[in-house]
Formats: sequence, structure tokens, C-alpha cells
Amino acid sequence: MASLKAAFLAKLISDEYFRMNLLTSRTILDSIYSSKPKTPLQREVKKLIEENQLLALKNSTPVCQDTGVLTLFVEFGKSFSIEGDLRSELHRELVKTTKKRGLRFSTVDCMGRYSNEPSIHFIQSSVKKPRIVMMAKGGGSENLTKMKMFPPSSSAGEIIDFAVKSVDEAQERGCPPYIISVASGLCSDESAVNAKMALTGLFSHNKSEEEKSIANKVKSLSNKLGIGIQGLSFGETVADCRVMLRSRHIACLPITVMFNCFQERVREILL
Repeated sequence: MASLKAAFLAKLISDEYFRMNLLTSRTILDSIYSSKPKTPLQREVKKLIEENQLLALKNSTPVCQDTGVLTLFVEFGKSFSIEGDLRSELHRELVKTTKKRGLRFSTVDCMGRYSNEPSIHFIQSSVKKPRIVMMAKGGGSENLTKMKMFPPSSSAGEIIDFAVKSVDEAQERGCPPYIISVASGLCSDESAVNAKMALTGLFSHNKSEEEKSIANKVKSLSNKLGIGIQGLSFGETVADCRVMLRSRHIACLPITVMFNCFQERVREILL
């Protein structure tokens, strides 16, 4: 049985948490670089975004002051174990990294004590090699999350309308261009977890024809809203839509729509 020490994994993850905060995703960068601003303000904002990215890499400073809550999906097969308490070890490492490398404490407990406590999901599957999928996500985009319990007979069109309405209600509050996900599940909590997994872009999404159709229509209709980069009516509002439709209770259809901002920070560690 393969086994790794929690302290080793915690240091590995913590170091990657810092590095991922220095660079946004290729999907977002391509969306911004391909935009065509027309007004002086639009051109200035695009220039500042591009300069900010270059300065983050040059100075090893975060691309955004909100360095995000770290969500982990630890995926492993049948013969894998972790020696020690990963959650506690990682919490300690993240606190050290935050203090040492200029990140921000983004979580707070009921006593008002700040830290960077991670959210960890463990997934047992048929993978041959364990992996850790990481996403650092800010509060602005997390606050835009929408969930609705649809009647089980609802159509794909109704799901599309709900997702597009969610984008319209969000406007610029979560810093577009957005990455969004749309997901169902056996119950409401699984729908939310599936949406977060789909949002990473590193799990199975947009595979079926129905998923592809919903994703394409949501992206197209959302971009017709004209919200644009930072709400300035140029470029894309939604750079990508990732759909994950899964089994559900026969009497329920829980749908969750999640957003990520234009600082999409996602990594995969293969163990």
C-alpha cells in the first residue's frame, strides 16, 4: 500500500498555494488578451490587468489581495493512505506560508481568530496514481453561488435560464470575466460539491452531448448580456462554462451554479 506522510503533503500543498497565487489561468488570460477595448477607460483597465499579472510574476506577489480559501480534492485509489492528520498539518503550514510570503488570512472562526483553514474533500476512485486538485477562490465570486431545487421534470432550457439569470444578477460583483459551473447531484450538498469540482476544470465535465449543449448556450447567452470585463462592457462576461450532470433522487433536481473570478487559480499535484 502506498503511503505518504501528512507533513510532507502539507508542505507540498502550501508551497503550491503560494505559487498558484502568482498566475491566473490560461483560459482567463486568453479571454482578456483577445478582448478589444474601445474607450479610454476600457483600454486602461485592460492595460492595468496585464501589468498586474507581470508584476506579480516579477515580484513574487499575489495577483489579488484576496488570496482565497484553499479547496482541495484529494483523489486516490484503493491502496493509498496518509500517515498523520493532513488537515491539522496543512493548517499549520498555510499559516506559516501566509505570514512568511505576504499572503492574506482569509478565514475567521467564531471567536474572530484569523487563519487560512482549508476545505478538504477526499475522493476514492479507480485512479492508479493519487492526485490533489487545488483551487484558491476569493469571497467575491463565492458569494455569487446559486442553488435551486427544480421540479424533477424540468427541462435543460430551464436550467440554462437559471444559470444565465444568475450571471445577470451577478453583474460585475465577482470580477468578470467569469468561469462558471452548473451541476446536479443526488442531493443538494452533492450538487454543490459537483459544481465546485466542475469549476476546477480538472474533473469530468462537458462530456455528454447534453452537458456540452448547456455549457455552450449558457456561455453564449451570458456573453450577450454585455457585462464584460470588470463590468465595463467589453470582452467576455463568461470565459468558460463547465457542466456536470449526475444522478439524482427521482423526486428532486438540485442545480448549483458557481462562479470563479478573473483570477482563476487552479493546480493539480500528481503523487
